[in-house]
Amino acid sequence: MNANFDHELTLKNNRRTVEACGPCVDWKPNDESALIENVRIQTDAGVVASSLLSVTVHPTDAQWSLDVSSTGQLTPGEADAYAHVTVTRKNGTHYHPPCYHDVVLLSP
Repeated sequence: MNANFDHELTLKNNRRTVEACGPCVDWKPNDESALIENVRIQTDAGVVASSLLSVTVHPTDAQWSLDVSSTGQLTPGEADAYAHVTVTRKNGTHYHPPCYHDVVLLSP
């Protein structure tokens, strides 16, 4: 399984929150679930938004979504998006696919 970010992410909450989301693709037959956590969005200006929560998705889920918040205002434009993904297989083992994407933050 790979968790990707949508290329365009929407700012909300007076530009202090990003609705981080994207597709869940390439599930393998023995994948049971995936935990997506430690989501971080960093703008070119250096402002960072990070998640305090996590989300678990399953092979029947086509998308994931998680709000990512910042103490400062984020500006629309290009940013880097990261997430830590732990995929659990049906036999109880785990693997960690990379999850890093260039995104664009859009005003609401």
